[in-house]
Amino acid sequence: MCLRVQDDEPAQVYPEGPRRPHPSEVNARQSADRRILYLRNLRKQKRKLSKQFMKPAPTPEPGLLWPS
Repeated sequence: MCLRVQDDEPAQVYPEGPRRPHPSEVNARQSADRRILYLRNLRKQKRKLSKQFMKPAPTPEPGLLWPS
């Protein structure tokens, strides 16, 4: 004997929770905010790397060089 329940809905099987919106559901403000955050992070990385590579190599002391 098989019991069939008519009240089962797909909403119960797939509970609603946080989900990624389809790209067409993302409005212009959200995409602009995301782009601004991306560019800010890019600018931070660029500044960090420029500081890192801007420093010249330290000059060795004259007494430490081997005679050629």
